[in-house]
Amino acid sequence: MPDNDHATAVDLTLVDEVERMVRGTAEMICAEQPDVPQPDSLRDLDSFSMVQVLLELENTTQLKLLEKLEGFQGETFRDLAEFIVQTTAEEEAAQAGAGEGEPTRV
Repeated sequence: MPDNDHATAVDLTLVDEVERMVRGTAEMICAEQPDVPQPDSLRDLDSFSMVQVLLELENTTQLKLLEKLEGFQGETFRDLAEFIVQTTAEEEAAQAGAGEGEPTRV
């Protein structure tokens, strides 16, 4: 998570929605792979599955997640959802400050 001194406020309802999307994506990816159990958290994903989940989330959200995950230390679906919502909010704030087009939606 970003430094709280510079954090942009996020909508917890949106975090809940994104958490459901992250969990559903992880479950879908694992269900497609033989002998891979359904994950209870990010810790249950091997690196291959985690990359697949992130790529699918990128396709769904049109966000560049992989390149922003350096330093991400989360272990739960909620941690990743909070990271996605926080990153999106910060990008929207930066775009609004620079006057760059439409806001990005998760």
